[in-house]
Amino acid sequence: MYRFNQAWLLDPDNEDVFWGWGSVYFHFSDKQKALEQYNEGLTLNPRNPRLLTDKATIFMGDYYENSDVNAANMAIALFSESYSIDSTDQNTTYKLSVAYFTQKDCENALKYYNLCKQLGGKPIRAAYTDALKETCK
Repeated sequence: MYRFNQAWLLDPDNEDVFWGWGSVYFHFSDKQKALEQYNEGLTLNPRNPRLLTDKATIFMGDYYENSDVNAANMAIALFSESYSIDSTDQNTTYKLSVAYFTQKDCENALKYYNLCKQLGGKPIRAAYTDALKETCK
């Protein structure tokens, strides 16, 4: 957190500082504070793909915890927006696949899974591959 404070003092208009703060809060399970930081960063640059993806990740967490379909839909919208800005980010592409999979949208889940594989597939877990193959035949 100290380094992000220093970075903010040097450049308070750098949205990536808010991404860093949000990430720290997220790792300490303070999703509300993380969301506040991501929103602050998005105020500075609404087209920052990392901020959009990590904000979407919070909404996916809400979906997993509360079966909140609206949260899943919001996550898909944010992941999609992030993907439209940077279609080479494996993290976003993978999470978009997973989000569609949770909504039983096999066509899009497979589409983004295959795109992620083409990009290198680093975030793909074997258990997800197995579940996708089993469910989306």
